[in-house]
This record gives sequence, structure tokens and C-alpha cells, in this order.
Amino acid sequence: MPLDTSFVDHDFTPWQGTVDARWLMAYAAGLGHTRTAYLDTTRPEGIVSHPLFPICPEWALLTQPGTGRTGLGLSSEESLRGVHARHDLHLHRNIGAPSEITVTARVASVERTSAGALLTVRFQGTADGEPHWTSWMSSLYRGVEVTGPERTGERPPALPDPTAATPDPSSGVLDIPAWAPHVYSECGRIWNPIHTDLAVARGAALPGLILHGSATLAHGVEWVLQALDARPEQVRRLGCSFRATVPVPGKIHPTLRAVHTSPNGTRTAHFTVLNDSGEAAVRDAFLVFAAP
Repeated sequence: MPLDTSFVDHDFTPWQGTVDARWLMAYAAGLGHTRTAYLDTTRPEGIVSHPLFPICPEWALLTQPGTGRTGLGLSSEESLRGVHARHDLHLHRNIGAPSEITVTARVASVERTSAGALLTVRFQGTADGEPHWTSWMSSLYRGVEVTGPERTGERPPALPDPTAATPDPSSGVLDIPAWAPHVYSECGRIWNPIHTDLAVARGAALPGLILHGSATLAHGVEWVLQALDARPEQVRRLGCSFRATVPVPGKIHPTLRAVHTSPNGTRTAHFTVLNDSGEAAVRDAFLVFAAP
């Protein structure tokens, strides 16, 4: 059934749960990101949450009963047409372990596009009343109609301007094995059968299994941090648009486009991640991190 614009400003049922060291470490390890800060629980300051980890409790909220397709009136078949289109994540503080996290979500916009309905949801993650992150996630439901008058809720902040940055053409290559979507799904607790079930993938008109967009972005973020000798706890904001798929097994090619340093020392890196066919899987990506 169509997605109605009356859902703008609709609040989902909040998600509450414990984020422990096991979950934080499993997410990083599931990506093969094994720096000490992610995994060493003997560090006096504790382990560091991976910059992309907030997507895990966000997914838990979207897939709990009464939320997701049920809460928006989408059928199971329509829900499977949804693809991650954009993400803009603002990190306010590290997620300690353990933390009792509450995630809230509100529909920010429902937009008509030539490809289908574009749904943007604003998430807020808090612990003990303190904000830990805010994010805007856009999903495109291919072939789903939109009904109702145009309505727009809260808009995300303006994106960083890449034209102000100094060009930097560094690039790399990473192998993505056939089992990567399965490991990422289970370690992050982000299960979507389109990434792990060949029958479901082919039913969605895909030739085979593909890597999660968030995993592709996470690999790009980790590569940029290493390329610029930065630390994950410095990350303040990241985002991108998702485009081409990453078939598995295969390779991805993170490419640094430009870097800008502001007068206060904050750096912004602009990058992209190509699939093995040279198509942009992650486009218009950026990573903002505080001065050392």
C-alpha cells in the first residue's frame, strides 16, 4: 500500500536495551577492524565504540514489533524493497560499556521520487539523559507510491562543503569475502535476509548476495582514519549516499577525495568507496573529526 505523508512527525516506539562490551567488540570484529581501542577491555578508559555502531540499536528499534513496516502500514513485500539511501550521523560522545541506551525515532519526511517513496527517520540515542548520537537515515522503497500532501518535518543540518577542501587522491583496496554479510549481520545484530539469503536476494531482482551499505561505509571510515592517522574517538560526524551494490565475494576501493582543516583544528575528509566494477557504492561521503 502507499506510504502516506501523514506519517511525518510520527514517533516510533522507543527502544531500550543494554549495550555491553560484547556487542561493541563483536561489531568491530565482524568488520575485521581490530585496533586496540575497539577490543582491549583492560584499557583504563575502556573500549571505544566503532563510529558506525549506533546503526545497531537503530536497527533494533526499526525491527521491534509494531515498528518498521507494521508501524507504517507497509506489507512484507514492500518492506523488502527498501534500500538504505542516505545516512548522516552526529556523534556526541563515546558509548561506554555497559550503557543502558534509549533510542527514539521520528519520521522527518516522506517524499515522492521517480524511483519510489523516500522515508527519512531521525534517531536520538541517549544514556542517563545524556545524548550520545543523533542521526538521519533515509530509505528508498522502490516502486512504493506516496499519498497525501507534501509535508516535511525536521531537516538535518547542511552537509560539509567539499569545494572548500584540498584535493587528496589517496586510494586503497579491501577484499570482501563471501561470508562477510553473514558475519556482519550476526555480530552487529543487523539481520536482513537480502544480504544473507540467496533466494530472498534473487527475489529482489539481485543476481546474488550483497554487502550491507553500512558495512561498506564502515570500511571506508576505518580506511580514512588510518590514512589520516586519526582515532575513532575523534569522530564527530559522518555520512554518505548509498548507490551501487557490492557483490560478494569482491573488492571495494576507498578513495580519499579531499581534506579540509578548519581554524579550530577540526578536519573534514571527503571520500568515496567504489565497487569492483568502478561504480560508487558509497558516494558523497564525509568524515568530520576533532583536532588531536
